[in-house]
Amino acid sequence: MGELVGIDPRGAHDLIRRMEAVKAFLGRTRPGLDAAIAEAGQDWAGRQGSTALHRAWAFLHESQHDLKWRIDTVEQLVPVRERGMLTATFPFGAESEARHEAGQAASAIRAALDAHAPAAAQVGQAVAATAGKAGDPAYAAALLAALGPDAFVRTLHVLTTSDEHHATPATPQSAGGTRGDALSEGARGQAALLARAFASAERTGRLGDEWQALAESAPPQVLSALVSLAGQSGTFLHQVALTLLAGPEPGQEVADRPAQGEDLVAGAEPGRHLHGLVVAYAANPLAFQQFLAEHPRETRILLATGDPALRPALDEALKPGAGADGLRERAWANVRSIGGG
Repeated sequence: MGELVGIDPRGAHDLIRRMEAVKAFLGRTRPGLDAAIAEAGQDWAGRQGSTALHRAWAFLHESQHDLKWRIDTVEQLVPVRERGMLTATFPFGAESEARHEAGQAASAIRAALDAHAPAAAQVGQAVAATAGKAGDPAYAAALLAALGPDAFVRTLHVLTTSDEHHATPATPQSAGGTRGDALSEGARGQAALLARAFASAERTGRLGDEWQALAESAPPQVLSALVSLAGQSGTFLHQVALTLLAGPEPGQEVADRPAQGEDLVAGAEPGRHLHGLVVAYAANPLAFQQFLAEHPRETRILLATGDPALRPALDEALKPGAGADGLRERAWANVRSIGGG
């Protein structure tokens, strides 16, 4: 616990590629060596035969796996991507240790969920045990794998729903700090731990196929919390945006609307779950720029909410020099055509 690690991701990736080349050479060499040993029979002078080659291959393979884990972990723990050496204090000394502790944490969370009428306090206490560990992608992936999508969504739902108001940490009311509607800082922090774990596992490609439909199937309040409480990848953020903005465009009639779009129709609380999406895009201007450029229909719906956080988010995404010139120009053109410029 608390191991200080320094690593140059670029150099480490180069070392992994070199190891792979050596493994390929050993793989090509071993069949010929086995054939030569078999042909020599009792006349073979060596002691270990091709066993030594196999051990060398296994050593390189294990080293690659460990090095990849260290690269992924340090890149998740260092908040700003820099070139050259990155240093961070790892919560675990080995990937196996991370996976073991994640399994224990998942069991505790499941036990709290399975209690009769699970309370946010009990569930939150179990989730709080993951503090300081979710930045390790192996821990995060093992935690999520042990929970599964259903239990993960249930846990976030318990933590982000108040008994009386059903408010989420991503609503404009809670952002403004209205007492009663807002979640407690404790519940917000506990939900953020799960959101961070998801981001860590998803960004490093460690989620299983069973998680692919989460952005389309989870309740809006869970998706809003998931993207607003931790920095998710641009890909996942866009998937959530398309789900939350799946309702009709302003002024259109609604027929057989999807459940996710219920907050966009007349009579619903405007922006109830979309404020969290705006907050997430404000924290990731380049992703917002891409969204504005590639999804004009959904952009129109989002801008129609009039969320107060939209203006600074748009300013960051569209300011001169932000991102690629062509993409920024397309985004700006879409916003102007809608009347949001």
